[in-house]
Amino acid sequence: MKKRNPYYVIGIAGLVINLLLYFVLFFTVDPYFASICTAFFPVWIIILVVGYRKAHPRR
Repeated sequence: MKKRNPYYVIGIAGLVINLLLYFVLFFTVDPYFASICTAFFPVWIIILVVGYRKAHPRR
């Protein structure tokens, strides 16, 4: 059995990259332009939930 769940790695990396991109765009370009990135936050949360469901399936 694998120790690392690839869904967790992808989900957390996506959240961190998305958050950094959001703050960079917010302070350098425009707050309204940075709001484009907020649409991707639910995607990373869904990937984390899928990873949890894969790691802990119901019986």
